[in-house]
Parts: sequence; structure tokens; C-alpha cells
Amino acid sequence: MFQKRFGSVFPYGILIFFILTAVLLILPSCSQKEPVSEEKGEEWDFDPERVVGIGRIEPEARILELTSEVPGIVKEIHFKPGGFIQEGSVLLTLSNSVEQARVEQKKAQIQTQKSRILAAEAALSSVQIQAENARANFMRAKTLYERNAGTKKDFDQSQSEYEALLEDTKRLEAEVVAAKDLLYQEKLDLEVARRELSLKSVKILSSGQLLSLDITLGSFLHTGEAFGTFAPDSPLIARCEIDELFADRVKVGQRAYIRKQGETEALAEGRVSFAGPSLRRKSIFSDEVDELVDRRVREVEIKLDKGAGLLIGSRVECVIFLEE
Repeated sequence: MFQKRFGSVFPYGILIFFILTAVLLILPSCSQKEPVSEEKGEEWDFDPERVVGIGRIEPEARILELTSEVPGIVKEIHFKPGGFIQEGSVLLTLSNSVEQARVEQKKAQIQTQKSRILAAEAALSSVQIQAENARANFMRAKTLYERNAGTKKDFDQSQSEYEALLEDTKRLEAEVVAAKDLLYQEKLDLEVARRELSLKSVKILSSGQLLSLDITLGSFLHTGEAFGTFAPDSPLIARCEIDELFADRVKVGQRAYIRKQGETEALAEGRVSFAGPSLRRKSIFSDEVDELVDRRVREVEIKLDKGAGLLIGSRVECVIFLEE
């Protein structure tokens, strides 16, 4: 009976023995700490020779948005996108029939007022002549009266006529002055009307290239509403953003070049002409206005030595050499 019970238990005891032995051998090896590498204790010192930022080709004077000072319906468009426009040229004309009629009305009023002035001056001249004759009659009647050669009635009558003509002269002189003042006011009104008419013609203030035009004939423009973009005639630059990690190492005058994104061949060379005085949110090249960005950047401008074949608005990589 004992032999039977012992035989059934013995194999399980051996199995338990081997399991415990294996556990005791594994535990010490797991408890040993991994030696610390001397390399992990060393400081990471990275000193790049150059930095790269994403940029965009723009005119140095920046791309301008075209707007109108006054509202109106587009009547004429004189240029197409891509064309070069000289300073002072009319880009488009808004409906201006009312303003044109007002200018013509003011011109007519000015002519009428000039005629009134001529009439008033003629009347004044006539009265002045009459006043001179009346003065001569008065002086003669006075002399005769003082010498007892004339009657007092003649003296009083000549005096009354002379004084009445003097009053008429003063009145007409005042009317001429008032008429001239009114003419000056009419001329000012004409200038205002012409200015209002000129505002219906959207002019280009500086020479350059028309990049885009987002209107057609018959479109209604609101005051201050952008309807196109314009590139002033100025040297091309690459405006880029440098990550804040190396932003403080970028300085004006450092050498730089631009290349297409993902390529290594230089398109143009130049030097840093402007480095922003502060960091700001990454925004120039964000496709979405509300894009969340957790990095800040420094705006940098690179003035290019040559820019043949570069299209305004092209995205490029700007490589800046961090030389002292």
C-alpha cells in the first residue's frame, strides 16, 4: 500500500523540484541592473552649419490686394492677369453715369455764375459812371449855392442823387464780391464732383504685374473688398520662416540659396536682407487659417542675386549658412 502511494506521488515531486530550481536561477539574473553607458551621460552637442526653412517667392514690396474706395458695378476691365501695368493706368471702370452728369451740371453752373458776374460788373461800372456825373453836378450846385448863384432846391436834389448813386455803387460792389465767392464755391464743387468721378476709375498707384482678378463685367464691388492681387515692380525675394530652435542664429548678411522642395540644385543665390525682431506663430504657409501650430518661427527675407524663371508665389526651400 505504501509502495503504491509513493509511486504515484514521486513523479510530481520531481517536477516541482525542477521548477523551483529554474526560478531561483532566473531571479538573480533579472535583478542585476543594466550598466549605465558612459555615452548616455554625455551632453548632445549639435552645431549645424546651415538651416532650412520653407519659403515663398515674392516681390520685395510684397503682394498687394486690390480694392476700390467706392462701391459700384464693374463697367470696363482694361487689363488681364499677367500683364504689366504702368503707374497711373486705369485698371477698371465702375458705372459712373451719375457722377459724370454731376460734373457736367457743375460746369454749367460755373458758366452761369460767370455770366452773372459779368452782368454785375457791368451794372457796377454803369452806376460808377453815373456816380461820377452826379458828383460833378453836386459839386457845381454846391459852388453855385455857396455863391448865392443857385437855389437850395437844386443843391439838395443834386446831393440826394449823388448819395443815392454812392449807395448803389456799394451795393453792386458787394454783389460782385458775393458772385465771385459763389463762383469759387462752384469751382470747389466741380473739383469734388470730378474727384467722385475719378474714384469710379480704379487706378494702379505703382508699376507692376497684375497677378489675379476675381471679377467680371457686371460684378458689384463693395468698398474695401479685395478683387485681385498685384505685384509691384521690385526685386524678387524669398520670404521664409525659420524654426525657433535655430532662429536666433540667423543674421542679416548671411549667405543663402533657394531650391525646389525635395531637390538639391540651387535655383538662385542671395543673402539674408531681413530677420524678424521676434518670433510669431507659423502662419505664412499655413493652408488653413485656423490650423493649430505648436511651434513658433522667425520671418526671414532673402534678397536674391538672380531670379530668372522664378514664378511669384512659388514655394521653395531656403538654405541659410549660419556663418558669423
